[in-house]
Amino acid sequence: MLSQKAIEKNLEREIALAKANGIELDDLYYDFDLPGDAYPFGDAEGMDWVPKDWKPPKKGDARFLPSRMLGNVQLRNKMHDLSKRCSEKGIDISDLSVPFDAYEGEFDTNQKRMLEMRKRLGI
Repeated sequence: MLSQKAIEKNLEREIALAKANGIELDDLYYDFDLPGDAYPFGDAEGMDWVPKDWKPPKKGDARFLPSRMLGNVQLRNKMHDLSKRCSEKGIDISDLSVPFDAYEGEFDTNQKRMLEMRKRLGI
């Protein structure tokens, strides 16, 4: 298992790569401040399990812990790379590259889409 510092270093590298490739990451960060008394149950009652130094997320804070953030960003970078390789080889992936909310097909997860892209690329 990777240490926390290694995860954070890899996350920084993957974020830089994503930004260089023009990949959108805004949805992985909060776009508003959450008030402390409204998270997660609507009031402070039942919050005795939360550490005393806990603060509610603020605009720009990551929505996920570093390990999950790393996985999300890596997945987007891999999908971008595969899409680019398919495009360079003239392989049609228009049936795979559709928004999830409008998709009702066989390739309903990113993992299935990546497998199909690799299959079409012959790798």
